[in-house]
Amino acid sequence: MQYEVICNRIRDNIAGLLLELHPPTSAAAYAAACATQTIAAALHHASGTPDDPRWSAAHTSLREFLEYCDASAAMSGSAAFLELRGFLEENADLAAPRLAHALAS
Repeated sequence: MQYEVICNRIRDNIAGLLLELHPPTSAAAYAAACATQTIAAALHHASGTPDDPRWSAAHTSLREFLEYCDASAAMSGSAAFLELRGFLEENADLAAPRLAHALAS
């Protein structure tokens, strides 16, 4: 149940930021959809498994979406943006295995 609540909150934050994004672009909408999908997959299917590749995919897609939001000064200070950025920072270690593998190759 806890993961479902977290997932819903993250999806709501992504949707809220997307609606506030000006100008809305198809690339930002695609990034938001990818972030929503990969985070849901990680929370529902990889909870408790930190080295599951779904976590690094979720981290990457959320970071890419937040880059669109970061371009807007008004959005980068919003509560939803800060909460999603905090989620990335708290879970940065989940993206580390993929990053370490990429650096090694």
